[in-house]
Amino acid sequence: MVMLVLLLGLAALVIMGCGGDGTAADTTSTAAPAVETTAAPPTTASTAAPASSDTTASPDTTVAAAPAGEPGATVLVTSTNGAYPKDNAPDWSQIESVVAFRSSSMGVASLFVVMATYDIGVDSLGIYRDVPNPPDGEGRVDLVLTRTVGGPEEPPMVTGTYDFSVGQGQAELTGAAGIYVPGGTKVSFEQSGLENDVQVTAVSDTQVSGTFHIKDKWSEISGSFTAPVK
Repeated sequence: MVMLVLLLGLAALVIMGCGGDGTAADTTSTAAPAVETTAAPPTTASTAAPASSDTTASPDTTVAAAPAGEPGATVLVTSTNGAYPKDNAPDWSQIESVVAFRSSSMGVASLFVVMATYDIGVDSLGIYRDVPNPPDGEGRVDLVLTRTVGGPEEPPMVTGTYDFSVGQGQAELTGAAGIYVPGGTKVSFEQSGLENDVQVTAVSDTQVSGTFHIKDKWSEISGSFTAPVK
C-alpha cells in the first residue's frame, strides 16, 4: 500500500515537471514581438526629407542683382576703314566718359551706351544728339541697344543677347554700333556677314552693364562697360 502511494506521488511530480516546460515555451514565443521595435529607424529617413527640400529651394534667393560698381569701360578698336585716322588715332585705353541715355516709346525702348576717350560734357540724349565729332586724337564708340515688343507700353530694358546683325523689329533684342572719329565721319558696321556677340549682363533704371564684340570686314570693336543711365 505504501508502495502504491509512493508511485502515485512520483507520477504527479513528473506531470508537474512537464507542465512547467510547456509554460516556458509559451513565454519565449511571446518575446518575439520585441524584435518589431527595430522598425523605428524609418522615422529618421522621413524627417531627413524636409531638409533636402529646403536646400533645393535656396537658389531662388540668388536672383541676378542690378549692376553694381563704379562706372567704367574697356574698349579695343581696330579699323582699316578709310574714315578711321591713320595718324594721331585715339588712345582707347583712356576712357573718360561712360554713360547710357534712355529713349523709349510705345513698344520700343533703347539705351545709347557712349564710351569716349574725352569728356563729352552732356547728360541727356537730346543734347547728346548735337554733340560734334571728337577733337583731334580723340574718339568715341556708341552702342544702341534696342528692345522691340510692340503694344502700348514702354517696355523695360532686359538682360540678354542683342543681335546687331539684323534690323530693329526683326528680333526683340537688336542693336547698332558706330565709331566716331575726328573729321566729321562716323565709321559704321555692315550688317551683312557681321560677327557680333553683345551681352547685357545687368540692367536697372539707373545703371547698365555688359560686354561686346562686333566685327565686319573693315572694323572691329570689343570691350565691356558699366554705365549710369540718364
